Amino acid sequence: MTEGEKWERGVAAVREVYALLSPLLKSRLKKCAAAIKSCKQVLQLIGEGVHAADICGKCRGECCALGKNHVTAIDLLIYLNDDREIFTPCFAQEICPYLGENGCLMEPEYRPYNCITFICERVEGLLGPLEKERSYAVERDLRDLYRDLEQMLDSRFRHGVLGIFERQQSKQAPQ
Repeated sequence: MTEGEKWERGVAAVREVYALLSPLLKSRLKKCAAAIKSCKQVLQLIGEGVHAADICGKCRGECCALGKNHVTAIDLLIYLNDDREIFTPCFAQEICPYLGENGCLMEPEYRPYNCITFICERVEGLLGPLEKERSYAVERDLRDLYRDLEQMLDSRFRHGVLGIFERQQSKQAPQ
């Protein structure tokens, strides 16, 4: 099975489960997602302050070599909860399947935890002490919010989208 097929099946599985969430749980998800997106926007602004996009654009995602596994079911639940169209990755690319011609296919507030929190040495070296501490504090807050959301959803959605189908298959395989 190709990575694209795994992605499609993983997305379909997340859609099915999302449709079954109670209105109360969807409301709680929306509140937590708003806080998550707010933290991600702050981290993006910190990076913009030192022109991180220029550095990232030049290296074309060296840090994203394993990025195909970064998008989790929680990330997709936030998309679905916001009634947004889910993007289509390109797994034929050598580096990150979520990079398009104009950069990341996801807006900063929707990027996976690993992507939005990772700061390479080149970018971190440009941050002043206050920006570094602020980014570390926001990252801790973001980690706590993800943990809260995972607990709210009984930890069913913390895994990468590509692995969802594989885990379902292994559970159904005869022992």
